[in-house]
This record gives sequence, structure tokens and C-alpha cells, in this order.
Amino acid sequence: MDVPAWERRLAGHASSLLAILGGVVAVVSLANFFRDVETLGLGVFPAISLGLCLLLSVGLLGLSHWLAGSDLSIADAWTVVRWSLGGMVGFGTLAALTVGIRLAEGRAVGGAALGVIVMGSGGGIGGGVAGIYYARANRAAREADHRRDALVFLNSHLRHNVLNAAQVIQGYVTLLDERVDDVAYLDPIERRSNAIASLIDDMKELADLFSGERTPTPMDISTVILREVEAARSTHEAATFEVDVPSELYVMATGAVSAVFANLIRNAVEHNDRAEPTVFVSAERTPRTVAVRIADDGPGIRDDVKTHLFDSAIESGEGRGIALVKTLMNHYGGDVSVRDNDPRGTEVVVEFRRPPPE
Repeated sequence: MDVPAWERRLAGHASSLLAILGGVVAVVSLANFFRDVETLGLGVFPAISLGLCLLLSVGLLGLSHWLAGSDLSIADAWTVVRWSLGGMVGFGTLAALTVGIRLAEGRAVGGAALGVIVMGSGGGIGGGVAGIYYARANRAAREADHRRDALVFLNSHLRHNVLNAAQVIQGYVTLLDERVDDVAYLDPIERRSNAIASLIDDMKELADLFSGERTPTPMDISTVILREVEAARSTHEAATFEVDVPSELYVMATGAVSAVFANLIRNAVEHNDRAEPTVFVSAERTPRTVAVRIADDGPGIRDDVKTHLFDSAIESGEGRGIALVKTLMNHYGGDVSVRDNDPRGTEVVVEFRRPPPE
């Protein structure tokens, strides 16, 4: 479902909006208190009414503070704000309708503003708390779906790669048997054996992540990116790599994050139609995320392919690298997107969550 642009912009300021609501309640409460003092004089009950309203205002401010330091995604935080606004509007409207009915009946209604303030503020706090539980329940459901899909992918990915490597080893063993004196065939066997060992190590990282034994923690991905770029340089000597990555890029991830950059960098080189391809790797921080961009100067991706690039089933044999990237980013609570590079090629952006403030 498409989200309006104005709502996407507001979503990044979810906690601030709740703080503003709390401030508005406090201002309205003070105005109502001074009006009561002018009418009734300074007494115990106006002070109690003010204290009750200010307590509700503090509740909204406390909800804002909790939201700012929580690990909820921007979308989930915005869900909390919408629930809070819904509760405030709903209960405030009920209180106003009650007053309106009494007035229509010709009855005198005193202190109506206090009732509307209390009901509206209480509804806002109650709605916000309900929104937190709703957002967490949705996140748990999404994580369960991702974990199920990931386990399917893990099984398929492991069987596919190990089987291919084993077939290559068997082929070289056959050749070695025919030409015992030619020891050059030992090198491919050794390389493939090492590849299998490396693959199993990677699978262990992924299995720990998908099973929930290893959860995303703050880690510096700048060194991971540079290490994968150097590995690509050694493998693709004709390619040029331009890197602009600041140091100490801390995000929420695990050791398996290296597979994200390894796959994207490898794709940028191997799907390039130039004899000497160029790959651009850059990263930048935002208040809540770190965005890493991998761009190339290749032929680009057709629009119809870009639309469904990340929608293929992860157990299929097509696009395993992209499927792995998408699966990992889902587990990290991040995102991956693709767009055209200017003037030519493709740019893939992976966006990670930054660690919550301490």
C-alpha cells in the first residue's frame, strides 16, 4: 500500500509529534486553570484539576521519550503515533458529544473543558500504549515470517552450493585419476575444498541468525565493506573500485552482513558489460540509519525487472545473491532498493538501522 509523501516525512518525527501533543495538553490545561481561577478563585479543586491534566501531559511526554529511545522502526513508531492520535480524537470526541447532548437538552454543563481535556489526553495515552503492543505484535509476526522464509532459503542455498562444489571436486578427481603425474589438478581441488569450508562457515552465521540464536547487535560495517572491496579487487583485476566510506559506521547487524556486500559488489562486476568495469561504493549516515550504495557503470536493469527484483521466491534457483541480501536486510530491520545510476548502470542501496541512543 502506497503511503502519502507527507506521511512518510512525518513518520521520521514520530516521537517529536507526541511531545508536541503533550505540550499542547499542558498549555490548554494551564489556560483552563487560569479561567477557573478567574471564575471560582484560587482553590483546592482547580489546583487538583490542573494537576490531573498536567499528569496526563507528562504521560504523553513520557511516551514520546520512550519512543525516541526504543528499537521500533520508523514505520512502527509512526503506528504508535497514529494509535495515540486516534485514541485522543476518539475519546475527546465522545466527551464533546456528551457535553453537546446535555447542552441540546437545555441542561447547564459546568467544567466541560476539563472533561474533554482529561478524556482526550487519557485516550491519547491509552491509544499510544495499545499502539506499542500492536506494533510489537506486527513486528513479531513479520519476524516469524522472515525466519520461516529464511530457513527455506538456507536449506536450498546450502544444498545447491555444496552440491555444485562437490560435483566440481569429483570432476577434478576423475581427471587426476587419468593423469596422475599432472599435479596441477590438485590446486582446483584445494580451492574448491576451501570454498566448501568457507561456505559452511557462512551457513553457520546465517543459521544462527535465522534461528534467533544470534540477534543484530551494534557493529562497525566500515571495515567489513573495505574487506569485501579488497577481496573483489583481488578476484577481478580488470575492475576499478572507487570507495567513499567513512570510518566507524555502527549499525545493527551480525557477522553475516559481509554476505550482503560480497554479493552486491560481485553482482556489480559480473553483470557489467564493460571490459574494465567501475564500481562505486559509498556510505552516509542519517539520524536513524546508515545507507550504503553500490553503483556500477554497466548496462543497467530493465524497469519491469527492477519492479520485481526482490519478489522472487528465495527457494528458487534465480537471483540467489539478491535473495540472500533481501533476507538478511529483513532480519536486520533494514531495507534494500534498486534504482538507475547516472548516467549509466545500476545503484543498489542497503539501509541499516543505527543503534539506539544509550
